[in-house]
Amino acid sequence: MNLRNLVVYITSLLWLNLTDAKIGYFWHITDLHYDPFHSSREIHRGCKYNRGDTEHGHRAGRHRDHTCDSSWSLIQSAAAFMAERHPDTLEFVLWTGDILSSSMEHESEETKLEAVRNVTDVLSRTFSSQFVFPALGHNDPPPSRRLVDMWMQWLPTEALQTFETGGYYTIEQSRSKLRIVVLNSVLWAGGAAKTDGPHRGRSQWEWLEHVLSKARRKNEMVYLVAHAGPGVDERHNAGSSSAAGGGELTPTANTRLLHVIRAFSDVIAGQFYGHRHADTFRLVYSEGRPVSWALLGPSVTPRGAGSMSNPGLRLYKFDSNTGKVLDYTQYYLDVTNTRGEVHWAVEYNLTQYYGLREVSATSLDSLAKKIRNFHDRTTLTKYVTALRVRHVTDVSDCDAACTHVHFCAITRADFHEYRTCVRNPASALASRAPQIPAAVILYAFLILISC
Repeated sequence: MNLRNLVVYITSLLWLNLTDAKIGYFWHITDLHYDPFHSSREIHRGCKYNRGDTEHGHRAGRHRDHTCDSSWSLIQSAAAFMAERHPDTLEFVLWTGDILSSSMEHESEETKLEAVRNVTDVLSRTFSSQFVFPALGHNDPPPSRRLVDMWMQWLPTEALQTFETGGYYTIEQSRSKLRIVVLNSVLWAGGAAKTDGPHRGRSQWEWLEHVLSKARRKNEMVYLVAHAGPGVDERHNAGSSSAAGGGELTPTANTRLLHVIRAFSDVIAGQFYGHRHADTFRLVYSEGRPVSWALLGPSVTPRGAGSMSNPGLRLYKFDSNTGKVLDYTQYYLDVTNTRGEVHWAVEYNLTQYYGLREVSATSLDSLAKKIRNFHDRTTLTKYVTALRVRHVTDVSDCDAACTHVHFCAITRADFHEYRTCVRNPASALASRAPQIPAAVILYAFLILISC
């Protein structure tokens, strides 16, 4: 075959691939943390959620604040914005838990369920022609018949059966080879014993491996969806009981989930989680090779545990035939704008923002290495700015040790590997920063001893 014919042949293959692709979209929303009593807190005593919190004042007329969870008006504004931005090819919505504010922990089950119903009704009206696939967070009511009745409009009978017993389910997309697997991460977290977690957690493992094995036999691709996913929150103690009690996976569950992800990396087309109230990603490696990725969506609530962020909503673009994620657009609401207006806007587009040719484990691994490069802080600045959804844009205080911790969190999803990575900043950064000040190593050590 001569060169001209070869070019024509390759071009035709590329054109077929492009024309065969069916472009679709889906929203990912997470961590709404709706506080039904937001107005009375704001007027009477400020947002005091936990015993150690201090009260916060608010400017008159403000319906949202970085010290408060989501007001009803914030929930409504997010829904209205998504309704306006509906692409014609919107396929579904991923809703990854923590529907309720932590302030509702001691409220009655009836009060909690009523709040969930109110949010469900808003989403039903917003996405009247689409299915919404909810996952439970650690602040949400446990699986029950009441929740089944609320969400039966979105889930088929077989999904409702496993949801009622364990809070997990799978959805087979009838028009494509994509399967959505929604996990109940609460069963694998430190506080799971309160909801019969150990027994149900074991059942979920068996069910998950069965579903993934069946997907492999049927040549399906899978999205793993849950509230909390594998890996470390660099702000908290990796693998500690206190972190797990706050919804993080236990070390045992984290290790096992990583094992499953590696074993079925040929089947898993993407992972989508919330929980961290941060815009970040995690990578899973097998024998040193990146084999799977997880994208974590930022929260709708502006309030975070130890750090604040602006509210965020994410719209994914994907090939609905294969499940391959092609891109996403991140939207945000600037809570601190002085005019007090509700104005959702584009924050960034993933591939353009980071200069990615595609969304894959390999491309995100290359991105992680650029974030680590302390001599060129361009990518680090973009990452840290996005991490808190533009709440913090000055990253000058993120030194070499801070940069290294971010890199370890992204690339070391195993708790032990993360601690080892943080413990050895000199060797990890040797190729990029041969002269690391002793203060940097000491700083990394101080981070480590809290783990």
